[in-house]
Amino acid sequence: MFLDSELDDIQAAKARLSARCDLRRQLLLLESHAAWAGFRRKLSFASLGLSLGLQVSTLALGYLNRRRAQRSGQ
Repeated sequence: MFLDSELDDIQAAKARLSARCDLRRQLLLLESHAAWAGFRRKLSFASLGLSLGLQVSTLALGYLNRRRAQRSGQ
């Protein structure tokens, strides 16, 4: 009887440890997915900002070139 209760305690502790390890593994997986999603979101915002900046600079340079061509043609 004493050994049976000890064995039951050990099996219950083993089950709790197994559940804790599984939960930590799942938490790590979720945190890594969240970190990766955040990185991709920041990267997409950065690429959007770069493309918009490139378009604005292209428009500004085109405007300045047209303005210079008009002044030199006068």
